[in-house]
Amino acid sequence: MGERLLLGFETAQWVWRAVGRRVAEANPPTATRPPLLVRLLFERGEGIDLGSMPRRTRASKVPETVDGALVTQARLALTEAPATLDLCVSRQRGRRFIAGATCHLMTGSYPVGSFFGLDEGIMVTCPELTFLQAARALSEELLVLYGHELCGYFAHGMGEHGFCNCPALTSTERLEAYLDRLEALRASRGEGMPWGLRKARAALAHVRDGAASPEEAVLSMVLTMPRRMGGYGLPPARLNASVRLGAEAARLFGIDEFVCDLSWEGYGLVAEFQGAQHKLRSRRSYDRRKGNVLGADGWKVVEVDRSMLERASLMDEVAKSVTTGLGRRWRQPGARDATRQVGLRNRLLRFIDDMRAAAGATLAA
Repeated sequence: MGERLLLGFETAQWVWRAVGRRVAEANPPTATRPPLLVRLLFERGEGIDLGSMPRRTRASKVPETVDGALVTQARLALTEAPATLDLCVSRQRGRRFIAGATCHLMTGSYPVGSFFGLDEGIMVTCPELTFLQAARALSEELLVLYGHELCGYFAHGMGEHGFCNCPALTSTERLEAYLDRLEALRASRGEGMPWGLRKARAALAHVRDGAASPEEAVLSMVLTMPRRMGGYGLPPARLNASVRLGAEAARLFGIDEFVCDLSWEGYGLVAEFQGAQHKLRSRRSYDRRKGNVLGADGWKVVEVDRSMLERASLMDEVAKSVTTGLGRRWRQPGARDATRQVGLRNRLLRFIDDMRAAAGATLAA
């Protein structure tokens, strides 16, 4: 086996976001082909060009040291990468001082499939391991948001709206399975557990599959995370899942189902986020039709936009609407809970805005 270079941590996050952008660029809408998100939600991703996706390798060992030539090669391959590359080595003596790079120590065993190949000799941590590594740098709520990104149909920091739609890189089920495999492997070899494992598991409990935008992820988090963490403590919703109409409504309107941003199965309740990407006339018409038809079929439809996420009084109204739609009694947040809720929303929205600003700067350049 030749020399290898392993990218991880924040560089791996950037790599996977760049992968999402490349897949989006390889699958543009045409006169006969709808936007990528529509294909993901309504056509189950059939026929999507995934040629720019990295391939999982059989490698399971972290390189012992850093090969300077491969660092140069990585720089040439990742022309838009951040100024500092995060490199992983398995031995303390293998760490090197290299301009524009930081060497991280990654000891212990890792399951087969933990690394993906990018270029000849250059690897990146898999999405599941990247999530675990993110626990070192991200706060708990931002780690939950990052989990929504990995398990959703968007990548931060790309495109006109600050994100692009792309296939999900993993799922909550696969994240949990990877952490289980890693823990079992370490235990079988008498090795210590990697830093951040407990934090990653705690965050994963609040991650949901299928968000199609950062704001959808924030809305889900704010409504369903526990009050002690700044949420409203409501039951989890399904994100971008199919909602089937009753037989009479399906016959009357000529449509069987809609895909809704958030839905609570068994309660006849959906919530729709109206974001900037909904400015397209065709999308606005679809959303209005969706609300009209679902309402005629007896569904309760709650609409939310960015201004509601930003204002405590308006967000309380959204939470009240969802609470009553779930047949629950509204419980007004106390002063401490209200402060936590404002803090959670502000931190999440600030992160989204920072990523959006960075994407705008990249486009301007």
